[in-house]
Amino acid sequence: MDVLVNAGGKGSRISSLGVEKPLLDIFGRTCIDRVLDALQGAKGIGEVVVSVSPNTPGTRELAIKRGVRVIDTGGEDFVSDLHHSLRRMDGEMVMVCPSDLPLLKSVTIEAFLGAYELTGGESFLAMVPESKVLDLGVRPSYVWELPEGRFVVSGLSIIDRDLTLKDKYLDERFYLNGGEDLAVNVNTPEELEIVRRMT
Repeated sequence: MDVLVNAGGKGSRISSLGVEKPLLDIFGRTCIDRVLDALQGAKGIGEVVVSVSPNTPGTRELAIKRGVRVIDTGGEDFVSDLHHSLRRMDGEMVMVCPSDLPLLKSVTIEAFLGAYELTGGESFLAMVPESKVLDLGVRPSYVWELPEGRFVVSGLSIIDRDLTLKDKYLDERFYLNGGEDLAVNVNTPEELEIVRRMT
C-alpha cells in the first residue's frame, strides 16, 4: 500500500522554536526522518510520498535527498492539501501518515496494515486510548467517544482515495490498539520534550 506523509502544515503551535515541524531534532534525527524510516522499514508498504508546501521548504529538500517523491501543495489547509496530493497518487486505498509521529515503529505499521486487511472498509483510523495519552503527560486536543471507551486519533489512517476526492462520507472503522508510538504527535514544545524523554 502506498503512503502519503503530510508535511506541509504551518506548525503554528510550535513555530516559536524557529524550525519547520518535520525538521525538529530528536537526538540527531528529524521527526520526518524517523517517520520515513519506520514506513520504509515496514512490510507491505509500497511507495512513500511526502506532501510539502511553501511552509516547509527544508522538508522538501530533505525528502528529495532521501529519494522520496515530493508533491507540492499550497499549504493553506489540511483538506485542500490532502485532495491535491491524492489526485497525484494511484491505488484504491492510501495510507495517510502525519510527519509529526517520531516514535512510530515499523512493527506498529505492519500490525495496523494487518488489522486493516482483516477489517476492510472505506476509512480505517488508528486510535489510542485516552488514558494512555494522559499517562504520558499529553493533553489531547480532541477525544472521541466510542462504544469501547474514550480514544484519541493518532493521525495514521487508511482511506479510500476516490471516495475522499469525491467528498463522500467514509464509513469509519477503528484500530483501537494504538500504543505509545502512536500517542504523541509533536505539535507543541511540551510534546517535543515528552518525545525526547521517551526516545
